[in-house]
Amino acid sequence: MTSIAAATTLLTAGTLLASHSNVQAEAKNIPPPSGFLSSTPTSTIHDLLDDDNRTAFDARSTEELVVGLFVYKLCTFPWIVDMAPHVISLAEKLRLENWVYAFVKSTFFRQFCGGETPEECVQSMDRLARSGIQCILDLSIEADLHLEPADVPQMYDELAQPLGKWWREEQSADVVLTMTEHCVRTAAQGSSSFVDDNNDNHDHHSNSATTGAFAAIKVTAFAPPELLLRINHVITKMEHIFQAHQVNGYVGSAALKDVVTQVLPPPHSEQQEEQRDALIDYMHQHQPRIDAIMFSQVFNLQGPSRDVWWAADDQAQEADTLLTGDELKAYDRMINRLDHVCALAHRYRVGIMVDAEQSYFQEAIDHVAMNLQAKYNRRDEQDHIPTVYNTYQMYTKAAQAKLERDVELARRENFAFAAKLVRGAYMVSERKRALQLGYPSPIHETVEDTHDSFNGGVRFLLGRLHDHQVATHQTLTANTAPIVFMVATHNRESIVQTVEEMDRQGVLARSGVVHFGQLFGMQDQISYSLGKNGYSIYKYLPYGMIDEVIPYLLRRAQENQSVMGAVNKERLLMWTELRDRMKARLPLVNARPTTDAPSVVISTASATVNASSSSSTTDDADGPIQTTTA
Repeated sequence: MTSIAAATTLLTAGTLLASHSNVQAEAKNIPPPSGFLSSTPTSTIHDLLDDDNRTAFDARSTEELVVGLFVYKLCTFPWIVDMAPHVISLAEKLRLENWVYAFVKSTFFRQFCGGETPEECVQSMDRLARSGIQCILDLSIEADLHLEPADVPQMYDELAQPLGKWWREEQSADVVLTMTEHCVRTAAQGSSSFVDDNNDNHDHHSNSATTGAFAAIKVTAFAPPELLLRINHVITKMEHIFQAHQVNGYVGSAALKDVVTQVLPPPHSEQQEEQRDALIDYMHQHQPRIDAIMFSQVFNLQGPSRDVWWAADDQAQEADTLLTGDELKAYDRMINRLDHVCALAHRYRVGIMVDAEQSYFQEAIDHVAMNLQAKYNRRDEQDHIPTVYNTYQMYTKAAQAKLERDVELARRENFAFAAKLVRGAYMVSERKRALQLGYPSPIHETVEDTHDSFNGGVRFLLGRLHDHQVATHQTLTANTAPIVFMVATHNRESIVQTVEEMDRQGVLARSGVVHFGQLFGMQDQISYSLGKNGYSIYKYLPYGMIDEVIPYLLRRAQENQSVMGAVNKERLLMWTELRDRMKARLPLVNARPTTDAPSVVISTASATVNASSSSSTTDDADGPIQTTTA
């Protein structure tokens, strides 16, 4: 109990201190960053490695510092973090949840979330923008219709026929669509790239290093999970079929015909059978062998010949075919929802960040994301930046090969490859599932292998950007680059290595082709240092009703507990900043001279990064950012 009492005393004392200061003035009187033109990679790295760097606190009020310090202090008590889910569950059973929610909202929610509605996030977005930081706005809830029992029979009669067996999930997906469109519009309000919805002139001439705000989406929210499992199975099976028939990386036309007759749904009409034969004959004459990328494009579920290969008899059952007719229609409805979101984002110049999810969904998600990129990241649109980004979890053994394959696909199809690189978010659950089902774990065996994979992916993409500059003799811009990507990590060593590699490869910070991403409320020292030096930095800003974001907040507490080395440094800086503000305001004999701005102590001693001292790969169900830290 003494630990809770100490933390509570800290919060109370800090709140009293904040009441003696003009909190609003502190937040409003922060000058915008002015060092963009004079900053260099060397000065940026110095700021990143400086353990005494308090740049992040310039934009935070005393009250906010107190709340942050209180939250971080609670995270140091493992038993509090471990007991929190049980306490919340008990409170809900006893109908005392309002008391618990009030406490969570004033502490953890305030530290890690932007608000309960997208409108409440705008203030945080604007304030971050003044420090050179943009946002990835995320609807962080488990969407549900919360249907009343009395509504079910009537709705079932109206919806069962057109939507089939998944009518509940499809209705939920439609609700998510509406909420996500709202999220995109709000993201545009806080974005420097905002284009008025009623303005037909969509030209954009910003020279900012950033490309505007993002909205994060999860594909699983736009379709029935069972459907995505089926699609994932189809794509995985087709990849295995290619490997079984390939010779030296290619499949010939004879093997292609075997695939069509033995694997795909049987033709439901003579016309479909004739169309299949005609396509196979054409490929035999003009493309007698195809590689893995072309193979996947031939049988693409959104390709021009989709119905020739995949249309099935309406009476076909799941056991008889890879995809039934009803499943194909449900897939099309999912694509229509996602297309609505991406079209709106494309118009508003808001990026869509497709989050990574569990491996049993991921192949389907990748398939959908790459098709959306092919439509909305066209390189022949010279005045438009990429819209759709896919996420690559570099802790998987297959990540590097997948990254290289998709870059090549984008090159062939002439669209900009846009990606977010994370270490990974499902390590524990993926290994557990692999053990239960008896297949090899898809996750790297050691954290060092994960570090190498992540940093190797960054070097690969920067190397490709360098090669493009050399070949074209043109400076990179977000509008014209073949690759745009985000380095989404809290690992200081990886960020420093990226800054160094950008310098070596001649990729300028202001080009807008390399972004950095981190979670709101975590590792602000790194985020604000990057923003101060003109690098494109984003904060992942979740929002939602307090009861819906509880799982997200619990994961943040667990992550901070698992990377206490970095958290303790940030907590120490917070306490030092609060102490200096107290000295500046209270009539103490030994107080330093009063100043309007907080004192910042910059260490000139050389600093080093020890990435292995507190590295951790967390199992984060949201999965946007890997929280392995230096």
